[in-house]
Amino acid sequence: MSWVIGAESLQGAFPDGCAATLGVFDGVHRGHAALVEATVRWARARGVPTVALTFEPHPAAVLAPDQRPPMLCPLAHRVQKLRRLGIDCVIVQPFTREFSLLSAEAFIERILRDSLNARAVVVGDDFRFGQGRRGTVATLQGVGAFEVLAVPRVRDPSGAPISSTRAREVVRAGDMEQARALLGEPFCWTGVVVRGDGRGRTLGYPTANLAALEPLLTPAEGVYACLAQLSGEMYPAAVSVGAPPMFENARGRIEAYLIGLPDRDLYGHTLTLQFLQRLRPQQKFESLDALLVQMAHDVEQTRQLTQEVELPR
Repeated sequence: MSWVIGAESLQGAFPDGCAATLGVFDGVHRGHAALVEATVRWARARGVPTVALTFEPHPAAVLAPDQRPPMLCPLAHRVQKLRRLGIDCVIVQPFTREFSLLSAEAFIERILRDSLNARAVVVGDDFRFGQGRRGTVATLQGVGAFEVLAVPRVRDPSGAPISSTRAREVVRAGDMEQARALLGEPFCWTGVVVRGDGRGRTLGYPTANLAALEPLLTPAEGVYACLAQLSGEMYPAAVSVGAPPMFENARGRIEAYLIGLPDRDLYGHTLTLQFLQRLRPQQKFESLDALLVQMAHDVEQTRQLTQEVELPR
């Protein structure tokens, strides 16, 4: 078992109980990794499975749609990363209006006790849940039916707490090195290849124009060195984010030039980008020749930077 939709479908699946950690886990940053580590450690010592319950969509999409944050990674990547960190079963809990009206007590009874038979619940020390976010760590502890582990916030070397909000801020600023420090891996973005203006091909750099499949966070405008995953293969990629000011009416989107990929039709294919470093902001050049010189430099920089990255096997 790797992942399922809805905790209710698991009733009776854990007769000996499980250790469960709860949260949106947006980006599965280093703070989330600490929750998973505590969950795995507790479960392995007692020989029970580990479970992570995540919510989809983000609760703000239901409770305050105008304040819904763009996500730091696609749902599939969230699930994969939780599994990679040691979770046996990821539960994707649909966060609906009806679900949001569950009281904290009903959530504990229906989800944690009836569905999961939880023996331990691992959360951040500021975790809130249930209708009106009235449930707290103290609410969980008051039940007495399972052990509650409240994990303190993970902080960076400067003492600042690591959070999804902070990770979004550094990605929006284009600081991919800091994003990687917070997330524990490069910032990832996934989209489907769509038709563009065809301008890259005429310049000698055929690009894949991408449209997000989910409401994902977009990095700051600029040119980036990335790794691109296409059909299980990895390629260095020079990636433009935003509208290039050299061309009138250019559409502001993400487009990737995959270095070493033979020019072919990629329309409809899914592409995942790992953002390694922002090379430069978008800028207007004095001539097309000057732009081409810069593009060649961007590609060479990307090639060199990606050579220093150990590719996943």
